[in-house]
Amino acid sequence: MNDRNRNDILNLRRSQLTKAAYQVVSKKGYYNFTIKDIANEAGLSTGLVHYYFKDKQDLLLTLLKEINSNVRHLLDMEIRESSDPREKLDIFITQAFNIVEREQSYFYVLLDFWTQLNHNERMRNAIRKLYESYRSVCSGILSEGVEAGYFKEDMDIHYTATMIVSMIQGTIIQYVIDPGSFNYGDFTTKIKNQVIQEIIIKVSKGGV
Repeated sequence: MNDRNRNDILNLRRSQLTKAAYQVVSKKGYYNFTIKDIANEAGLSTGLVHYYFKDKQDLLLTLLKEINSNVRHLLDMEIRESSDPREKLDIFITQAFNIVEREQSYFYVLLDFWTQLNHNERMRNAIRKLYESYRSVCSGILSEGVEAGYFKEDMDIHYTATMIVSMIQGTIIQYVIDPGSFNYGDFTTKIKNQVIQEIIIKVSKGGV
């Protein structure tokens, strides 16, 4: 077996195990699963799990990084469909809100990981990078809109991006914890419109 084939198998097995870990953690929670649970979900031996991941924490960190990468890839793919920063901002907010309905288990897993923030520096760094990534994408869109003359010139881009991400995440957390407290679709549409029309305040070259 050559090195390329060996690497392909390694990546395939790691991907198989992280997907299994995602399913198990979403059902059982951060504290209540075992390596054997992961192995059973993946249809592999516990020995193989230990071969690809040195311990439970290594597996969980890989899972978190994989989740973050998939979310970022999805957002980037959708945003690339438009060249207009106003449309990009609309897409960014819409897709960020839609994640919870398209992949509800994602936030249950993420909430479980948050319980480790005060005890696990590696986990804290992984989650920090996730939010840095959200803010970075949003900031890029806002900067592009300012340069194109569609958004206010005096906008504090870092503050605005942080506020937008906070509004999205805060709404999602409330919905995950108490889904019957408000109409998610209506609220998220109102929040998106408020951000675009009032907080960002479009000032287009055409006077729109």
